[in-house]
Amino acid sequence: MELSKQSSRKLVVAGVATTVVALGLAAWFASAPSAESQVQVKVPVTPSASASSAASAVKPAPAAVPRKPADIKDPPPPGEPPAIRTKEQGAAALMSLPELQAWSALIEKNSNGKAHGGLLEYDPVPRKLNGKNYWQFSFVENSAESALRWESFLVSSSDDEILVEDASSDEVISLARWRREKHPSKRTSIDSSN
Repeated sequence: MELSKQSSRKLVVAGVATTVVALGLAAWFASAPSAESQVQVKVPVTPSASASSAASAVKPAPAAVPRKPADIKDPPPPGEPPAIRTKEQGAAALMSLPELQAWSALIEKNSNGKAHGGLLEYDPVPRKLNGKNYWQFSFVENSAESALRWESFLVSSSDDEILVEDASSDEVISLARWRREKHPSKRTSIDSSN
């Protein structure tokens, strides 16, 4: 008789432990960030009367947890301007600058199509400057052997601002100042950078 009481207790403890683990997993999956995964956890039911009464004291998790659709983004933290252009949109805006268009054509022509002008993201983490986030790109002369940097740019994620990183002074300057002081439209090679 003593053996069957111990077996019943073990069954009750095992049933309660299984239920607790199942509920813990359900809570963990419910708080997981993936919007695609919908997990249903079924709580095991044991035939023992004392195990079912112990398991009924703990409420089972809901079958499906509603999730936020993947296309809905959380708002930016307070004080940070919302992103209105993606990294790809920023790169497209940068490549549409007349200077970069002219440089790309010049590189193609001078290399007989063996080199091309393009953008290289030199840091995937946006740079924060004056309370705004900027995508970080370099315009490069890209060939089979190497990628040679011509100029580095910061493209705002919250408006249409584009800044230039002046390599000679280590300062960030406006596009208008860059055009006025550096005369990029007259540039013909990597060597005539400044």
